[in-house]
Amino acid sequence: MKFGRRELIASLAVVAIGTAVYLNWQLEPRSPDIPDFDDDIGTAHYVNAAIATKDTPSQTEEVTSQVSSEEEYFSRVRLERQKTQDELITLARSVAQSDSTSGEAKKQAVKQLNDLLNTVSRQSNIEGLIISKGFDDCIAYIQNGECSVVVSGKELKSDTLTAIKDIVTSQSGIPFDKIRITQI
Repeated sequence: MKFGRRELIASLAVVAIGTAVYLNWQLEPRSPDIPDFDDDIGTAHYVNAAIATKDTPSQTEEVTSQVSSEEEYFSRVRLERQKTQDELITLARSVAQSDSTSGEAKKQAVKQLNDLLNTVSRQSNIEGLIISKGFDDCIAYIQNGECSVVVSGKELKSDTLTAIKDIVTSQSGIPFDKIRITQI
């Protein structure tokens, strides 16, 4: 089989987009108000119990504002992830369905498409199962043999962390030490 110029360009485009997605994920500045709870399991955290006065917002207003920002966070992240995945799927499909693409390039594009679809499915399964454990919302990222999970709602305790890691491992095969869990 001949691996021509078009196939090379299509393969490079798939690799470039994949690299761009990975770099975007790795280099995106993390919000300072999203702590990483893996490092301080068992540490006591005190809550400010100030009483609301006329000049300060009530606890209900603060909670409503916090819930709204969490919902916005999860919606925004899901939308960005979906757009990126849709672009990759479209590109891989176009390479696989192109008449000018060689057999080897088509085979590679189909493999990349299947891998991406499997990753999307695993992420969705992980999110659904974690939400079923009582969390308000969840988003999971699987990339390069690692998984990052962001949850909201329920308090993270050692048994909850273990349950989340069990779900991720059972759905993806990723080992416990390659799973990061963050609560917002």
